[in-house]
Amino acid sequence: MAKKKWSFALASKISGQLYGNILLRNSDREGYEWCIEQLTTGSLTVRELVKKFCTSEEFREINLMNQTPNEFARIICKRFLGKQEEDQKEIKRLAVMILESDWRTVIHHVIDSDQYKSIYGDDKVPS
Repeated sequence: MAKKKWSFALASKISGQLYGNILLRNSDREGYEWCIEQLTTGSLTVRELVKKFCTSEEFREINLMNQTPNEFARIICKRFLGKQEEDQKEIKRLAVMILESDWRTVIHHVIDSDQYKSIYGDDKVPS
């Protein structure tokens, strides 16, 4: 299936959301332009860009450094699975995954999950 090609205006908006919502900062020019290019050419979906942002060292430094596996799992559940109330079973499952594998593997697992896709699909940036 062909990937969606976004208009420049929408790609610009999404690029800003990626930086603001995931990395909690304004975009740098080079990264912003790269995101827009990926979206306008249909090279990557929004979900694939979310995955790239969430497996970056910058994301790790913001969200994983100085956090226990449980705290990191709680952040993931809230931000990427839309869980406002704590789901202790899910937090424990993700925390064990973090301990037993690379944290990036956990991010891929969550963003590729049916639950994530049902909330955000391929076209929305988690808020």
